Amino acid sequence: MPSEPGTHPPPPLPPPPSSPPPPSWPPPPSSYPTGPGVPGVPGVPAGTGTPSAGPADSPSDFREPRRLHPASVVLGVPLAQAVQALIFPFVATLAAPRWFTLFVLFSVAVVGGVVRFLDWRMRTFSFDGEVLRVDHGVLSRNHRSLDVSRIQQVEIQRGAIQRVFGLAAIRVETAGSASEPEVDLRVLPEADAVALRSAVRVSQARLTGRAPGAAPSDDDDPAGAAEQEVLRVPLRHVILASVTGARLLVLPAVIGGALQFIGNQIGPFVDEAIERMVELGLAGETPTLVGPDWRLIAVGAALGLVLSVAAAVVVGVLRDGNFHIRQVDEDLHVSRGLLSTRDSVVPLRRIQKVEIKRNWARRVLGYATVRIRSAGGSTGGEGRVTVPLLPNDEVDRLLSCLLPNVDGVPDLHAHPPAALRRAFFRWLRPAVLLIAAAHLLPEVIAFLDTDLVATAQPYTFLLLPINAVLAVIEYRQLAHGATPLVVAARSGALSISTDIAPVVKVQALTSRRSFFQRRLGLTTLVAHVAGPGALVTVLDAGRDDAARLHARLTEHAASPIPVVPEREDGQPGADGERAGVGAISQPATAG
Repeated sequence: MPSEPGTHPPPPLPPPPSSPPPPSWPPPPSSYPTGPGVPGVPGVPAGTGTPSAGPADSPSDFREPRRLHPASVVLGVPLAQAVQALIFPFVATLAAPRWFTLFVLFSVAVVGGVVRFLDWRMRTFSFDGEVLRVDHGVLSRNHRSLDVSRIQQVEIQRGAIQRVFGLAAIRVETAGSASEPEVDLRVLPEADAVALRSAVRVSQARLTGRAPGAAPSDDDDPAGAAEQEVLRVPLRHVILASVTGARLLVLPAVIGGALQFIGNQIGPFVDEAIERMVELGLAGETPTLVGPDWRLIAVGAALGLVLSVAAAVVVGVLRDGNFHIRQVDEDLHVSRGLLSTRDSVVPLRRIQKVEIKRNWARRVLGYATVRIRSAGGSTGGEGRVTVPLLPNDEVDRLLSCLLPNVDGVPDLHAHPPAALRRAFFRWLRPAVLLIAAAHLLPEVIAFLDTDLVATAQPYTFLLLPINAVLAVIEYRQLAHGATPLVVAARSGALSISTDIAPVVKVQALTSRRSFFQRRLGLTTLVAHVAGPGALVTVLDAGRDDAARLHARLTEHAASPIPVVPEREDGQPGADGERAGVGAISQPATAG
């Protein structure tokens, strides 16, 4: 339409606003800031290791298959496996000339090196944010895929030599893992190991709708993450744990065997040297044999004990030195070791069971060992993290951190007096069998009719009072308890164990009643918890108490959330009533 004279045409209309171009997916890893030691992890700002406000659900730069570090050809072989591979050819060629033994060992090393190189060339791994894939195998190819939602733990291990070269190993565990991890990547650069673990945690956080915390690296800055130190075991407690632990009992036998082996190797040379000295007249008259020098034996025994204690302390300090636990958001970060370090992440929601153990030495000193069992199957062996030593007054505080809303060990109730008769039966039965064997077998088997056996026969009767005392101790420690959140059981004689498990982790229940238990009105209740060997055993409880506990835990096992029944007035009942256990008039003896 033409405009009127003296007027100007209206300005052209602006073009309609165009919608922003859709973001590309997946975005390039370079578009996200990265922190030190966490290269290429999306949504991790520099210097923090914590997710930023950017998109934290994008996959990392592990999408493309990559190989392990070339040093894995040598450093990726566990020391025990290498020794086992060399023991058989070494022993098989001992009778052959030395050059032949060296040739065989060299050939085994060369063949093993070639196999390891081919395995390194053919082994690749990748992670696209949802699935961790590992391909390996030289002649037979294997492909393993782990969904990120099934991954329970990603543990980083740094050996002494690996730390020198900036390398680390990664162990990926799932709930179905047994004694070995599902994926074991040995070895890769430490920065890649930390980045891969961070990428797994970011993806898991995206699936669960929570913000992940910082990656457990020594260089991480805790700013921006809800982090607090839960526990730090001082060095003196690590040393005390080594001295009072069970491993100390094995070391004298190991040292004695080593000394015997050295003596067997040196003995023939010493005998030959003495014979030559006698033939040459350098040793005077032929030495005569005399009885043992008991002073020398006492000195040797004392020296062996000192060496055993020293070896136990060195091993314990190297393994558990600098042991500390940090809580970052909803995860526990466990670090330990001096030369070889281990960093593992235990999600609080994955804790299946907590074991509190006190042997006789630690009970006297007022300490305990705490074992944390998680759904992963290979942490510390069978999905276990062990706190080496902890004062008794700090056990409840640690337990409240491991199991939210749990103030500590619940009140435990003792078992009925009939359980004492069962304890006597358990402890006196093997003693009676051993006494009978010591007195009857020499009459039947001729070579057992010796002076040594005849001398030991009267001393076997000492087992009766000793085992009777142990039976009384075990009965006094038998106890169990339950709340709407946890179930606990205590047992043991020389070593007292208290097992605590969240009721929501109980998957199945078993009640056992033998012929003698039925006569005495007793029941053994076993609560099966997720994880290998994770059981809570209530030994020789009263029949009615065990039945109520069985019914209550069955209700919990069928429901994913705790069931808290109400009283007639509408208020929650007491702990004993809510757990369906009921009050027992006889209180438990303190452990």
